Amino acid sequence: WSFTRLAKPSSRDRKLFVGMLNKQQSEEDILCLFEPFGVIDECTVLRGPDGNSKGCAFVKFSSHNEAQAAIHALHGSQTMPGASSSLVVKFADTDKERTLRRVQQMVGQLGILTPSFALPFSPYSAYAQAVSINGTSTVLY
Repeated sequence: WSFTRLAKPSSRDRKLFVGMLNKQQSEEDILCLFEPFGVIDECTVLRGPDGNSKGCAFVKFSSHNEAQAAIHALHGSQTMPGASSSLVVKFADTDKERTLRRVQQMVGQLGILTPSFALPFSPYSAYAQAVSINGTSTVLY
């Protein structure tokens, strides 16, 4: 017996983050840039509360291969007018990766971890994390 299970690719495998865009570029402009690589399911330019572009977007392709082709062709390939560096095209972070990055940033800003006690954020770091509060080392469980 042999069978192949066809699974629909997850959003993670198809969704791209696009950074270093010109802040005047619209969804239509982004679509024109990415359409040569495949079928686009979604395109969203990130905007602030004032409605102005933040210079980045998310593009979701219908397949992983299309997304991969866009990364290979466009990442670092050009500098958009008004952008400070070349175009960034990469797979978008998962919710878990985004949450982990935010926690790491908050911890770094608070300065509560000392280098001698800082444990890397790993699957086991939820069980113990050494911190220094007012010079006293404490292990949090």
